[in-house]
Amino acid sequence: MSGQMIDNKYNLSNDIARQVDRLRQASPGGGRERDKAVTETSFRELLDRSLEKKLSFSKHADMRVRGRNIEIGESDLSKLSDACDKAGEKGIKDALIVMNDSVFIVNASSKTVVTVVDKNEMTGNIFTNIEGAVFL
Repeated sequence: MSGQMIDNKYNLSNDIARQVDRLRQASPGGGRERDKAVTETSFRELLDRSLEKKLSFSKHADMRVRGRNIEIGESDLSKLSDACDKAGEKGIKDALIVMNDSVFIVNASSKTVVTVVDKNEMTGNIFTNIEGAVFL
């Protein structure tokens, strides 16, 4: 390759562009079909990932789950995620979600569990800064 020197650095962009053109010409259809499929797949995957926010736990919530031996299965995570979606659809940013024998305080817009309280610690507890509740 014979890249040009610009500001004491090699500029290989023309060489790279020529090599891409050669590869496209060597493949059937000039590579357009394959490039289009790769671009569409990549874009679709990125779009799906950005639209599908996954439920996450803050460090505090993770410590509470572990310290209180609260078991959360895959189906529970799915239910929590759905509850976040429902709360978000109603315009609720911070929600209290009651599921099984536990209470989850979540930020519905970011799908983040902020803290978790089990049934043994619910009595006498006051939950503040929530805009709505979801019972599962």
